[in-house]
Amino acid sequence: MVMSRYNERQNAMSAIYIHLLREQSMQEVLEDNRFVSEVGTFIQDFNLQDEMLQVVMNVEARKDIYSRAIDHYLTKWRFDRLGFIEQAILLMACAELELGYQDKVVIVNEAVNLAKDFSDEESYKLINGVIDAL
Repeated sequence: MVMSRYNERQNAMSAIYIHLLREQSMQEVLEDNRFVSEVGTFIQDFNLQDEMLQVVMNVEARKDIYSRAIDHYLTKWRFDRLGFIEQAILLMACAELELGYQDKVVIVNEAVNLAKDFSDEESYKLINGVIDAL
């Protein structure tokens, strides 16, 4: 089954979220056949295409570098104080920007949409500002 780009980003964000929450390796998260998102949706075909798989693996490998870059643009906040969903969205955006698979405007728009769908009501503004500044 072909997944929309947005749905694939949702799955990638969910994998990063679980990676952060459970402190599991990305490989363990991706291989877990019982993968259930924290919003209660079972993802039967949790299988990411090459680009998004590379994104989530980059997040794990470069998480410290990305979090320092994000910290630089946060005012009155620290990356480690953000919620795991916000962290996951920002880390994924950093990896996407670095890998260059999509234009920045697409990455910002998709990250804002994820924040609106899965995060606090006002979080999308923070997400938008930080990614735009990166």
